[in-house]
Amino acid sequence: MKEKPRVSRYNGRAGKHGVYNPKHNDRSFNVENADSINKDRTRLNLYWDCANGLRNHEENATGQYPSFTQHEHDEYERRYGHYVSEQNKRNIKAGHAKRNRIIDDLLQDARICPEETIYQIGKEGDCPPPEVLTEIVTEFFATIEERFGKHVHVLDWALHLDETSPHIHARQVFDIVNRYGEVEPKQEKALEALGIPLPEPDKKPSRVNNRKVAFDKICRELLLGICQEHGLAVETEAIYGGKVSREKNDYITEAQRKKIAELEKRNAELTSENEEKARLIAEKSAELDIKLERLSDADAALDAVTDVAYHQAVSIVTAMAVKETQRADRKRIAILMKQVDSAEAHMWKKERILVINWLDQARRAINDTAKQVLERVVAVFKKSEVRAAAKEQIMEKARPAILDLLQTYAGRANVQKTPSSCKCDGEER
Repeated sequence: MKEKPRVSRYNGRAGKHGVYNPKHNDRSFNVENADSINKDRTRLNLYWDCANGLRNHEENATGQYPSFTQHEHDEYERRYGHYVSEQNKRNIKAGHAKRNRIIDDLLQDARICPEETIYQIGKEGDCPPPEVLTEIVTEFFATIEERFGKHVHVLDWALHLDETSPHIHARQVFDIVNRYGEVEPKQEKALEALGIPLPEPDKKPSRVNNRKVAFDKICRELLLGICQEHGLAVETEAIYGGKVSREKNDYITEAQRKKIAELEKRNAELTSENEEKARLIAEKSAELDIKLERLSDADAALDAVTDVAYHQAVSIVTAMAVKETQRADRKRIAILMKQVDSAEAHMWKKERILVINWLDQARRAINDTAKQVLERVVAVFKKSEVRAAAKEQIMEKARPAILDLLQTYAGRANVQKTPSSCKCDGEER
């Protein structure tokens, strides 16, 4: 029985040489230096970006359209320029001007630069026509826009017909409106806003338990469904294990393994010790990214911690204060009752009995009204103006400690990440 073609969808942001370069996608480099590219077929490629639409290679080469590099810079400036400017002001106000960034810094940050995905159906010599691949993938993009377009944006894509097998490179970005009302690139928060759950909600977020894993699974199922709607009988069972997490360039390497003997040999020489080290580095890097994500905004961290602390303090400390005050009041009344009942009081019996009854009623009233008193006191502390003033004082006192903690984690972020070495169709990325 003939093997069903597989639908491939691989994601990545960075490799050995840093973040992936969009120049490979729109062929804005000298293709004469790339042995894996058939120069005679480059004219068949298609290119698209969200600002200028679709064009063929000849149109793209006229210079009337911006390169993907320029386009992505322009989109980041349009989408996130306000956020960068305002965050820089907050950094200066907090005394951390060295943390200020420009748009180019965002594009070179492996956590928030565009994510690149490669789409391919089948393998060399057994792929559907390029127009079928293009129709399926563009329909998939339209579905993503309809369902997740508020926080997920496809910036550009390119159909390559000048390599071994037809495939599409697409680059997208994830963003969220932060607590200041600014649009900020932030993948996990964007997926959370879209209602994407953790694969295992009862467990802590990790490299394998995050919303991106769940999102990719949803995307795979949508893509497979569209393939089937187009009459393609494709393999639906996913490949698990090492192949799932390969860098996106390894996808092309596998398609051309017979032509790239040197890379084949290098991959074969990888030892289990090196693979284990790479796995440990990836795990530690993921853990650090999660910590940095949680502590990336000092004001947000301060506000969240202060809000919880204040709420707990009002409920617990107020109850203790009311209880202690009422206990002291009851003790004082008992002393007065004892003094009234003594011979030194020089009171008539009827007067003594009357006063003692009054004091006893007061003591019982304290017990009976304990809950109401506590509720009234708590209500006062929960008034917006009282709460805001108290939180501001707490935040001012706690800010130095929180900033020291952020600096500690930021220092750890300088640990060098070393992914496995790879090439994309013979071209260094």
